[in-house]
Amino acid sequence: MRTVAGGSRPAAFRGRGRRSGPHPGSRRHLPVGSSARCRRKGRVVSRRATRRRSGARRPVRRRRPRPVVWLALGAGKVLLGIAPVVGVGVWLATAPVFDLELDIQIEEAERVSEQWVRSRLAPLEGRNLPLLSLEPAARRLDHEWIREAELVKRLPNELTVRVVEHQPAALFAAGDRAWVIDRDGRAIVACERAPDLCGGDLVSVSIESAPAGERLGDGPARNPGAGAGSSRGAGASRNVQGEVLARTLKRALDVAAEVRAFEWGRQVRAVEVISDDDYLLACTGRPATVLVRGSDLTAKASVFELLRNAITEHNDPEVVDLRFRDRIVLSMEAPAARIATDAEGAPAAQDGVQAPS
Repeated sequence: MRTVAGGSRPAAFRGRGRRSGPHPGSRRHLPVGSSARCRRKGRVVSRRATRRRSGARRPVRRRRPRPVVWLALGAGKVLLGIAPVVGVGVWLATAPVFDLELDIQIEEAERVSEQWVRSRLAPLEGRNLPLLSLEPAARRLDHEWIREAELVKRLPNELTVRVVEHQPAALFAAGDRAWVIDRDGRAIVACERAPDLCGGDLVSVSIESAPAGERLGDGPARNPGAGAGSSRGAGASRNVQGEVLARTLKRALDVAAEVRAFEWGRQVRAVEVISDDDYLLACTGRPATVLVRGSDLTAKASVFELLRNAITEHNDPEVVDLRFRDRIVLSMEAPAARIATDAEGAPAAQDGVQAPS
């Protein structure tokens, strides 16, 4: 093989460097896509280096974990999430700092003592306060004079008990039976269990249609109270007769409270229900008896307040009837057992003096 002058390359390789690519058998073979600069410099670039520069990589096949591994990982995550909650719950249930202590507050206590409340709740002392259910605790305070009992948890260990008693508003008598009732007309206790109240200054309420206690059943419905459970509440709802009687007594007490806004109304000591809307008021002064109608009580009572001095000064009546639309009827005699009514439903005028309204 001869050598061409001016170069050290054999003649057989002359001009091959200017071809589009080297000979396929050459060791300087470059892959398609390599830069001309690399070819001119004569550097040998491997396929792996070319792929690394161009960003194309062969995907790596990863081995999937076994199902047992997946279950173990999931169980571990669940335990890590539940463990703090379980720990806090165990601490709340067993820590001595949450042992219950009682703080009792009684408003206007006359019939229920703090000692009685504390004795009823004594089995709860020392129990865990966060786990204590308040409804069974409230049922322990079932007392005829307790109107409302409020139990409040105060962490870490204090249970505040607030007790409100019934306020007696009137006495309801029917025949040989009598009850102390509240402002809602509901029975609090029978008079034989509170003799000091039955002989006091409470307003007396009666119903003329049942002078001997007829159609009264077991008396007015009782207030469910603080310790009423679901069974007791259902039994009270079935006492329809007692509920109707309680509503009637409540309307009578509302009438007595309304007339107390006037000077003559402060002398009312007894209210008798004559009919659904007619009431007889017994007073300590003069007049001794005032007949009113609940639907127009305020207007008629205001007129009587203005004319009262003139009426009592000239006539000094025993009975004043305010139930008529256009007049005030005065009578010198005590009312009969039953008040007669005319065809229109208004009370019939009795013998007496009529004063213009």
